[in-house]
Amino acid sequence: MAFLRFIHFFAFIFWYGTLLYFTLIQAPLLFKSLPREMFGLVQSKLFPAYYLISYICGTLLVVTYHLLHPLKNYVSQDCVKITALCLMLLFSLGQGLWIGPQVAKLRLERQAAGEKKDETAAEKLKIEFGKAH
Repeated sequence: MAFLRFIHFFAFIFWYGTLLYFTLIQAPLLFKSLPREMFGLVQSKLFPAYYLISYICGTLLVVTYHLLHPLKNYVSQDCVKITALCLMLLFSLGQGLWIGPQVAKLRLERQAAGEKKDETAAEKLKIEFGKAH
């Protein structure tokens, strides 16, 4: 039981630590320090690892929560907690498997349109990128 609690706690801390680091430190620092195209390229290389951490930690949290709190003993607060964990994992999966690839594709298309000096296409793609991002 102590090992499961450790894994659960570690997954929680690691996931949130990664989230906070990427959101509050790494992304703003790189955004201020790099040209836009380079920033997008660096982020596109970092995001797969970020999403993988989310998938692993989220799965560990859901599984260890179920093992630590058997379903037959659930009370209302357990339902809220496991629902929140499942939603967090679901949103991470959606971001990494659906939204992220769409944004990466739009970034590349926008960059290609800019290189071709196609201002109309670049502006349209910029709007789409903003909506998807």
